[in-house]
Amino acid sequence: MTAKDKYDIRTDLYFDPVNHFWLDIKGSVATFGMSPLTQETSGSFVAIQFAESGTGFKKNEGIGTVEAEKHVGPIKAPLSGKILTVNSELINKPRMINEDPYGQGWLMEIELSDLSEIDQLISGEKEVNDWFESEFEKFNEKGWIAQP
Repeated sequence: MTAKDKYDIRTDLYFDPVNHFWLDIKGSVATFGMSPLTQETSGSFVAIQFAESGTGFKKNEGIGTVEAEKHVGPIKAPLSGKILTVNSELINKPRMINEDPYGQGWLMEIELSDLSEIDQLISGEKEVNDWFESEFEKFNEKGWIAQP
């Protein structure tokens, strides 16, 4: 894990550069949650809804919705597959996404149907750090990063 300002970045995970999710992939199963920058720019999460377990989907299709202080929108699938499990604890405690993003704040566990899509994710310590630094600068230039 590395740190950038107040953000802890898990360089042992994959990252979706489009939808800003982290993914922990083991074989054909991935657990995923929201990246630190998504949490920062969205504010505190106040509501979440998930598609049902067993639902199949393609990459970038909506598989749920989130509502936060500064954002309301879909949860877009980071990869194609089927929902195995959703983190139902988040329905009553959506702030766990902010408080423990890599632990209790995970969103879903999915079974991947197209493993070749993993190649479109960012992984590896240098690649993840470079990507995060670039995204941090973009977000900061747009005024989306809260200043102390």
